[in-house]
Amino acid sequence: MDQFKHLHPKFREVAALPDEQRKQFIKQKRWINYPVATRAINILAETLNYPKQARMPWLLLTGDSNNGKTSIIERFCKLHGEEYVTEEEEILIKPVVVIEQSGPSIRDLYYTILKNFWAPIGPNTVISTMRNEALSHLLQSKTQMLIIDEFHTLNNGTARAKNDALAEIKRISNTLRIPIVATGIPAAANIIREDSQIQSRFTSMQLPKWRLNKDFRSLLNAFEKVLPLREPSELASKKLATEIHAISQGNLGNIHELLKVCANSAITKGTEKIDVDIVESFSCYTPTDGPRYIEL
Repeated sequence: MDQFKHLHPKFREVAALPDEQRKQFIKQKRWINYPVATRAINILAETLNYPKQARMPWLLLTGDSNNGKTSIIERFCKLHGEEYVTEEEEILIKPVVVIEQSGPSIRDLYYTILKNFWAPIGPNTVISTMRNEALSHLLQSKTQMLIIDEFHTLNNGTARAKNDALAEIKRISNTLRIPIVATGIPAAANIIREDSQIQSRFTSMQLPKWRLNKDFRSLLNAFEKVLPLREPSELASKKLATEIHAISQGNLGNIHELLKVCANSAITKGTEKIDVDIVESFSCYTPTDGPRYIEL
């Protein structure tokens, strides 16, 4: 298609669709590649394939809320950790198991692991039974990596509970000889600093906020190529890039959400491109710890 050359060839046909279909397309989640994410995924892949030994490497991936951690993990799992069932034995193979921790609870740790395998767990199941069941499932499914999201929630309890949870995670890694990947907000780093043995196992990676530079403009170019608008917006121009960065404060999730609502508005208004007026009209899309208010 010769039209819409400002878009990636894969998405040019989408720009020709009716307005409502294009708006639905904009709402869909899709991967936008950028150098920091590529490096993080490559490091995760190297760790996944680390030779089994008594002391396996651990990784800590931290970043501000809504700054791309979950998307990186999801992309990594799609590329390197998708589950499948063997043809002959019909065994479920899960190279990567991802769990979300809600606190320093050993019961919660094993319960969330077992949920990945749809294992029936009674309300009064003792922890030792849960542990044995979880380790058995992980071993049978040839799991090569355990990813623990919301790792910072281990701080939501007593020091003893946190230490017990860390010891249990260490037990999983040592027993199965698999690496552990922990993800969370920057406060998660405090957890490992308090234990020299745990700290020595971890290599830390921190997702930075975007700065107003060449890489940021390159990111905006990548976004523009997938937004099905019929006119070029030139998001990487100095004026637009500066305004987008000021509103988003360099937070990747907020950049994405801001551009989605701006693209939707451009379709509704018929401008078919994102301009400064549209961006400024959504200045509420700035990082916040509380609810976001939209003026009606």
